[in-house]
Amino acid sequence: MIKKLFLFCIKTFVIVAILAVAGYYAFNMVMSAFVHEKAEVLVPDLQGKSLTECLEMLSQAKLALIKEGAEFNQDVPEGIVIRQAPPAGMNVKEGKVIRITISQGGEIVYVPDLKGQTVRAATISLRSLGLVLGELTKKASLKYEEGIVLGQDPAPNSTIEKDSSVNLLVSNGVPADGLLLMPEWVGSLAEEAKKWAVDENYGVEVIADKTALANPGYIFKQKPEADEIIKPDTKIIFYVANEESALAVEEKTFEYIVPDGKESKRVRLVLSDENGEKDIFNGVRESKTKISIPVKFNGKAKIKIFINNISIEEKDLN
Repeated sequence: MIKKLFLFCIKTFVIVAILAVAGYYAFNMVMSAFVHEKAEVLVPDLQGKSLTECLEMLSQAKLALIKEGAEFNQDVPEGIVIRQAPPAGMNVKEGKVIRITISQGGEIVYVPDLKGQTVRAATISLRSLGLVLGELTKKASLKYEEGIVLGQDPAPNSTIEKDSSVNLLVSNGVPADGLLLMPEWVGSLAEEAKKWAVDENYGVEVIADKTALANPGYIFKQKPEADEIIKPDTKIIFYVANEESALAVEEKTFEYIVPDGKESKRVRLVLSDENGEKDIFNGVRESKTKISIPVKFNGKAKIKIFINNISIEEKDLN
């Protein structure tokens, strides 16, 4: 009985094995026939094409498309194909997946605020961000000594492509005889500024208003602004903090830990309060480095955080 059962098991195993082998070869023959039935097509040249153009070209060739990646490229507009695999001209079967890498255009960086810096310091700041010093235009100034940056184009905190140039307006020192410039009166007592205007025979208007930019009796805004050319018929307006005003200046230590990663990162911290925006930190730091900075701010304030010139978050200081 046992011998018959053993022989039966052996026969069953052999039959199953034969069927499995036969099925395997049959499957392979079917798949092979299916594959060989697919026609060969020529891979089109996708470089320099947009995604829409690529999809249309590959659809006509009965090929598939996968966007494999994107990278900055100063010479290729955003959204245009830089590379492809397989390359153009290769023969492949219909249905083959063509992988492409597209351009993100030129790398975008934020323009730093260079006002008040020397030309040398401004040049170093621009180079550290991959920007180039452009044209230097000189202008007389009562407020800034010779060689100090008065203004810039593009404006601070605007975005431009890496390797772009930034033009600077630079102080040429005190004005020549006969050229009259408006002094800086912001932060001064209104009575002193008004007396100066009257003594110089200028028409003057004082406008009192509530502000958090100055204490009562002090100027927080003026027209014309400092270093603008004035003439004998120029009307001068001083905006003065009224009795309800108070200079609201707070001070805190802002702490930030650089995000984790294999490479060092450029960290830029921008303070934004009622006085406007200004850089409080801009430098390269390793991952997990702790940055601690004492910050003085006026009114509602926040810190804008940029990593490798990309805005990633904002943190309130209030």
